[in-house]
Amino acid sequence: MTKSIFGKFRKLEKKKKLQLVIAVSISVVLLVALPVYAWFTHKRSIALTTKINAPTQLYITAGNKESVANLEMADIDVENGSYKDFVFGIGGADVQQYQIQLAHTTNIPFEYEIYRAKSVSETEKSAEAVVYVSDSDGTFYYDKSGDSPISGKYLNRDGTEILANSTLHEKSYDTYSNVQKNAEALYWQSDGLSVNDAENPFCDYFIIRVKWNKNVQNNKETDMVYLTVQRK
Repeated sequence: MTKSIFGKFRKLEKKKKLQLVIAVSISVVLLVALPVYAWFTHKRSIALTTKINAPTQLYITAGNKESVANLEMADIDVENGSYKDFVFGIGGADVQQYQIQLAHTTNIPFEYEIYRAKSVSETEKSAEAVVYVSDSDGTFYYDKSGDSPISGKYLNRDGTEILANSTLHEKSYDTYSNVQKNAEALYWQSDGLSVNDAENPFCDYFIIRVKWNKNVQNNKETDMVYLTVQRK
């Protein structure tokens, strides 16, 4: 039986440096044809009008609206500070609300928070601004839009532990059962998020914060993190 990508992850060679690799499914690009509605007059069976809405587009970007291929969460040094921030964007058109989903393994007891963010100039940036270097357009800076992360919840967390229970096991591994506990993916889902950018197509920016405590050490473990987005 074909195993999911989380099953294949168990066979990957461990890296020499601590790193966190992010992969985003191409399926995050959604082209959703909205329902077609027809209204009929009372006691008549002929359609008077038919309303067709434009297809929805929704996808994840790196900083500067660049390809998600440039979104990499790496070079995390747990001996330097207690967190590291990375920027990503949600782009699309003809959408009013969406949800972000985060799925990750738990080989390293990291915790994750997602904040709304805004692009700022070099003179406006704070000391905590995320620096994004574009291969073609130079350097960009992103600050959190507020002090509180976006709201959401884990769908399968085992109490207060940074571990997943078995409720969503089949989402990751289908019927395969020989899974080490830290390879069981934790799924977190945001509440509905309204589009902030007034442009169409739009791009809303976010900062994902990877946090750790003093018990986490630099070692050869690797985790996989998946970001997806869907229309609300």
